[in-house]
Amino acid sequence: MNVIEWINGWVWGFEMMLVFLAVGLYLSIVTGFIQFTRLGIIFRETLGAIRERALGSGGEISPFQATMIALGATLGSGNIVGVTTAILIGGPGAIFWMWMAALVGMATKFAEATLAVHYRQQFADGSVSGGPMYYIARGLGLPWLGGLFAAFAAVAAFGIGNVVQVSALSGALNSNIGIPPAWTGLFAGAVVAYVLGGGVKRIASFAQALVPLMIGLYLIVATLAILMNIAHLPAAFLSIFQGAFNLQAGFGGAVGVTMVEMIKAGVGRGVFSNEAGLGSAPIAHAQAQVDHPVRQGFWGAVEVFLDTIVINTFTALVVLSAGNWMGGSESFDVLMGSFGAIGPLRALMPIVLSLFVFTTLISWAFYGEEAAAFLFGEGIRWPYRLSFSVLAFVGGLGSFGALVMVSDTMNGLMAVPNLIALVLLSGVVARLTRGFFAGDPWSPPE
Repeated sequence: MNVIEWINGWVWGFEMMLVFLAVGLYLSIVTGFIQFTRLGIIFRETLGAIRERALGSGGEISPFQATMIALGATLGSGNIVGVTTAILIGGPGAIFWMWMAALVGMATKFAEATLAVHYRQQFADGSVSGGPMYYIARGLGLPWLGGLFAAFAAVAAFGIGNVVQVSALSGALNSNIGIPPAWTGLFAGAVVAYVLGGGVKRIASFAQALVPLMIGLYLIVATLAILMNIAHLPAAFLSIFQGAFNLQAGFGGAVGVTMVEMIKAGVGRGVFSNEAGLGSAPIAHAQAQVDHPVRQGFWGAVEVFLDTIVINTFTALVVLSAGNWMGGSESFDVLMGSFGAIGPLRALMPIVLSLFVFTTLISWAFYGEEAAAFLFGEGIRWPYRLSFSVLAFVGGLGSFGALVMVSDTMNGLMAVPNLIALVLLSGVVARLTRGFFAGDPWSPPE
């Protein structure tokens, strides 16, 4: 465990956070800062065409459904509790650095989704698989490195995508509503088993129904909470910018917080939340029926925008405008106290948290299954599904500290081969981007 803790300190350390920012900035340059210069086209091709039918051949689900699976994974308890933790650790200034991570992360996720579609594997039965393990193996010609990524992802899914989520939910429901953890775990396991049993199409239908619902519900609840403290909203915004550049984060920040701690808290929360650079979301984006990889790349950029710039910002403003974070130590207590001024809002939070957790469970189960299938073949799918469902049940009964630590490590290590591939394949991303805007037809590699 000491070794795992040391590795965790490295993969989630300050230097690694700078690597995430650097790769995102590099990909921004390579794509001509597409997240800014083509922002109108990005929104028009995505949120402006949500009901548009699937385009092109390949893939089993629509671009919107693929994005909802990806958002289901990124929108977890971390968007609610994790943002509060970042404020407690790094002060309000951490939110500014979370935004910076998201802005460059939009280019990173654009590149990931583009490469995922370009290098996905088409099978005889019409199904496809894709993600970093495939663009590393097929694009770089390094199947061993792709296998390493897949191994990290398959293990990480059991922790961050399963036990962590169910444990957070069972604790919240038990303390606020009195539901025994065993019942929460049993329900979670049953839902996971049912949805996974229907394959990617049932997963897509589940995500398409629940993810927009939970985003809308959370934004309504958060908006009402902010309105209750609307007089403090300007000061909340001001504290974010003042704290971001105060070396000791003393004004509007946490006393004694250094710039390094602040950046690490903000960038770390942004990366952990929107997963740009970790390589998980491309596994979902690879399933989209699109006529050009760049078209799905647009959805990747929007995914980061919705996760961090929208959802995380609302959470931060709820906490900062309430003002109760300065005397708090437990992030969930601080968060619930921020909503506590309105009784019905506090009552709705466990429901919202439940939606966040269940979508994360299903999406990460799919990620882990795809990674395991890359390593061991199609025969591993049902054993993996069964194992994931059982762990979801027992996840509500205990903390599983060792598993969580190992999965955190695997989650961080996923980024290493993925970031290497993104840099080495950046020329492919640039070529595909130029080709899309020039109207050149796309053909997948042999």
